[in-house]
Amino acid sequence: MKRFVFIFFFIVTASSWAQHDFHNTEKKVVSSTHLTKLVDYFKKGHLSGQIRNFTMVTANQGALSNYHANAIGASIHFETLPLKGFSIGLNGLFVYRLFSNDLLEADEISGSTSNYELQLFDVEHKGNYNDLDRLEELYLKYEHKNLTLFAGKMEIETPLVNMHDGRMKPKVFSGLKGDLKLKHTEFTTALFNKASPRSTTHWYKIEEAIGLYNNGTLPDGSAAHYHEHLSSRGLGILGIENNKVKNTTVSIWNYYLDNISNTSMIKADIDLDSSFYGGFIYLNQTPINKGGANESMHTYYNSEEQTNAFSARLGYHFNWADIQVNATYVTASGKFIFPREFGVDPFYTFISRSQIEGLGNSSALGITGIKRIKSFEINCHWNRMLTTSNLRLNKYNLPSYDQFNLDLTYHFHKHLEGLDLRFLYVYRRAIDRDLSLDQMHNTVNFNQLNLIANFNF
Repeated sequence: MKRFVFIFFFIVTASSWAQHDFHNTEKKVVSSTHLTKLVDYFKKGHLSGQIRNFTMVTANQGALSNYHANAIGASIHFETLPLKGFSIGLNGLFVYRLFSNDLLEADEISGSTSNYELQLFDVEHKGNYNDLDRLEELYLKYEHKNLTLFAGKMEIETPLVNMHDGRMKPKVFSGLKGDLKLKHTEFTTALFNKASPRSTTHWYKIEEAIGLYNNGTLPDGSAAHYHEHLSSRGLGILGIENNKVKNTTVSIWNYYLDNISNTSMIKADIDLDSSFYGGFIYLNQTPINKGGANESMHTYYNSEEQTNAFSARLGYHFNWADIQVNATYVTASGKFIFPREFGVDPFYTFISRSQIEGLGNSSALGITGIKRIKSFEINCHWNRMLTTSNLRLNKYNLPSYDQFNLDLTYHFHKHLEGLDLRFLYVYRRAIDRDLSLDQMHNTVNFNQLNLIANFNF
């Protein structure tokens, strides 16, 4: 906690030097060309942040245990003005529990504890609800024309590796990143050796971060144990996005997880006319060496598998709403797996609390409705996930299910400018009616309510 207090004090002190400028950022743009003192680059820097309150309630079926929790936290980001193209940025975050029931009490039927609510706090040190500060970012940035370079701790957004801040903390990474923007093409390259996954407080080597959430099962049904048994020097990313062809954006990404796997994907999004639009994704994964470790129970990616996944979208702009039909299929050649500690799956069928990661010989079909009414955003999702009973292709032993999400966001204006209120309702129903209660706990046949308030400044 002392570390964060120091960071917080540093940011607040730096920002207090330039209160007048921060309160008039919309009216006055500070030019670094007229500054003569080093301290001015800190005084005139940019301060931003967010205060978040998150309430979550999960109601499981019948006699299974229910859970509720409320977390509050804040993040503060400060970046100096550029000096000869160089600037320094840092971001600190803290989280506290306001209230909850006993999230560690084992359910009498399934023997498991809370799942979703614990992710508001610290999944590695379960039961820690107070000492949840983290240094999110600390980077040196260089900008020159269309080139931007980062070194240090940072945020990143790509299709597969991303912030995914659906709880109280995003996923952040440490290393090097570069972005180059040309007329029709953008290039992204990154090399990371450390990560701090969502719902954790520490920074880990890439190999140590994998498996912090859930190690899943082996093909024989026994528990996998690859966390802290993997060997990897880091994660490399290369991305190219091109929109040269009218109404079409094509992107190609490659994710090299040293000694474990290589993941390549190509994505094309196209506006067919003023009403129709669509997209297509192909993803391929291959193992590297033995998938991370020599012993099968400690390896992450089975060296005998190869993943092929396809995803597509067709949408239509109606006068009253947007309607999208989405589909994803992972072939039986291997399951799609990528550390959930690093992001979420990139497919069109991804919705909150549902992704196809960990599955092979499986498919997802979804229908989405999107409506915007002034300050309201309304999203309705229905997804059907069809899984296989073959545990070689079902990492988390997940049954087939239907899921319905109602996602409402209201953006306040005038005196409450910067405040967003989001309500997310999730209902997941098992397709198989013969499941036992212990198989359902926190997995299927549950209702979940989420109320998130964000104040951005």
